[in-house]
Amino acid sequence: MSNEREFDWFSLERQPQQQPSRDGATLAGDELGRWKEQFSPLLRFLRRKKVVVALSGGGMAMSCHVSVLRVLELLGVPIAAIYGTSAGAVIAGLHAAGLTVAELEQVMLDITSPDELFGFAAKHPAMRLVAGEVVRAFAGRSFDRAGIYDSTRLEEYLINVLQRYVGGVPRLSDLPLPFSCVAFDLGTGRPEPQRREKTTKWVFSDGTSPQVSLADAIGASMAIPGTLPPKKIGSRFYIDGATVEHLPIATAFHDWQSARRLGRPRTVVIAVDLGYGGNAPREESLSHPMDLVLYSNSVQSRAITDYNLLHCHRPRRGFSVILLRPRTISVGICDVDKIPTVMKTAYEETLRQLSGRGFLDLTAEHTRRAKAFLGQGDIASPDDPSEA
Repeated sequence: MSNEREFDWFSLERQPQQQPSRDGATLAGDELGRWKEQFSPLLRFLRRKKVVVALSGGGMAMSCHVSVLRVLELLGVPIAAIYGTSAGAVIAGLHAAGLTVAELEQVMLDITSPDELFGFAAKHPAMRLVAGEVVRAFAGRSFDRAGIYDSTRLEEYLINVLQRYVGGVPRLSDLPLPFSCVAFDLGTGRPEPQRREKTTKWVFSDGTSPQVSLADAIGASMAIPGTLPPKKIGSRFYIDGATVEHLPIATAFHDWQSARRLGRPRTVVIAVDLGYGGNAPREESLSHPMDLVLYSNSVQSRAITDYNLLHCHRPRRGFSVILLRPRTISVGICDVDKIPTVMKTAYEETLRQLSGRGFLDLTAEHTRRAKAFLGQGDIASPDDPSEA
């Protein structure tokens, strides 16, 4: 391969060898079986349980999600449903529509410029801000123009990907894999004085919005405040779901609680968190104004994620969370050149976190840190994962 973005030195599709070789050697048969043995504690834990996947927001780090799906595919873990918020909704939605992991990898590698997603001069937000102010001065202020970037280019990109790989843009009722994504409902933008219009978390799914197109649902979930304008669907506007649920484990938990007529099967949610982990950032990692916006949103989202983890992780009651944090490098909203490295390092980190008996260690560690972060040291501990 002549293009280094095509992984001439590393191919996720040729895994699961841990030390990738340049000749593209792969594992099969007994050799593959021996490789899988390091994950036998995880696979025993998942046996006879319903496995769902929850993918968080994370901007351009969304390629990490693809690497996690690659590992689950190699291990033969069946996914019963997939949830996503913001950038996680992109990967979750495309996978639910029928894109294979290999195709998702190629979609990520095909992104060579942020302009493909956000339009001309994506790396120059100041220029976009000035242009936006000019438009608002003459055309008036509205939700449709309340963002540095126009969402049209991003929506066109999603539509083109869906048309290329699955032949069109499906409705949520047509998806082969159950899919849900989180957004925040702003209302109509023109509430009547006599009637109080509610704003609320909204989950797009086959059950709530069967006729909504997948592209519209994803667009609503990733309408990052200040970066992209609110997404209008019908008469209502929606913004980024990370406003209320960065990592959609509570949404998966609610679905599990609602499944009483099905006997509430024991469920494991593999939750992939690309957000703020509590470490102080490097100055250069927040040099882009939108990176700082995303970082501040991520800090706020962490409190919600921590609370949901403490509330939802209940192994003895039948609902377990396996938390993964595969993002190991800083990735800005315009850092498309980092995508190959991000995918490789996320793949390796996912292998590390899921191997051996420690696959629940991050969940246990994060529940302890969550209580400290929320200032609730006296909160009752979740069920002991070791008893599940």
